[in-house]
Amino acid sequence: MNHNGKLVSVGTILWRVLRHPLALDLTYEQASEFALEFLRLIGAPLSFIDTIVSLELNHYKVAIPNNIIDIRAVRYNGSNSCTNCGGIAMRYATDLFHMDSENNEYSREHTYVVQNCVLTSSMKDGFIDISYKAIATDEHGYPMIPDNESYKMGLEYYILHRHIEPLWSMGKIQDKVFQYYGQQRDWYLGQASSALTIANMDHLESAMNGLNRILIQNNSHETFYKNYGMKERFKNY
Repeated sequence: MNHNGKLVSVGTILWRVLRHPLALDLTYEQASEFALEFLRLIGAPLSFIDTIVSLELNHYKVAIPNNIIDIRAVRYNGSNSCTNCGGIAMRYATDLFHMDSENNEYSREHTYVVQNCVLTSSMKDGFIDISYKAIATDEHGYPMIPDNESYKMGLEYYILHRHIEPLWSMGKIQDKVFQYYGQQRDWYLGQASSALTIANMDHLESAMNGLNRILIQNNSHETFYKNYGMKERFKNY
């Protein structure tokens, strides 16, 4: 299996699918939608990229990028527009009245909520940094996927199976043909899921070091989990 982090554009896979005899009526836009469904269902780490963006608050609010899949952390930088200034770690608000901006003036904590692609902060103005995961895309805006044969084949069969499903329901595709593409889809999808859950042993080492720490660090959130994956060392006195 390929775990080198190399990605390939979905566009190359789509053109290969569109040349298939069963895909004569399949449009490029429809195939792209099916491909995005596949990416979301698999949820493989290598399908996404880690991104940091600096945004300016305007009366407690700011629109966030529409390519955000998962927000990992938010920090407040005050009046500094700088992604390397440290900042103050913010947490997701538990206050049921957090959306009441006027009430936020009396908040002593740095908190935020997200709704309809808008982040509402407990701070009225200043700059925030958002660390998030986004779908990797090429220069044309098409998603990138791991350069893994099981993954690529799974995507092909997923698109074809989704395309012929309505045709099968109308009796235009034979049962054995529909079942064959479904079986191929499930086989390669399963292979891709197991192959890409943990990218490599280095990823596993960081994960295990974090989970097996004997001493619990209560300040991990404030340091943005910088040393979470490091192996713990003890001194003998």
